[in-house]
Amino acid sequence: MPALNVEFSEEEMARLRDRAALTGRSLKQHVHDVTVEEADRLAFVEGAVAEAARVLPGIEARFPAGQR
Repeated sequence: MPALNVEFSEEEMARLRDRAALTGRSLKQHVHDVTVEEADRLAFVEGAVAEAARVLPGIEARFPAGQR
């Protein structure tokens, strides 16, 4: 399975350990989950922006500026 070696400062690592403990996950699982969730979130936002750009001209054409 592919892996990634990432360096953190002592302070960053302490925060990550604390957060992992709060969520009941191992440090490795926490960092994995947060990284994947952030990538998914960014993909969702990019898709939403693209969809808004696609439909906005139709909305602007149907509803004058004072009615939006």
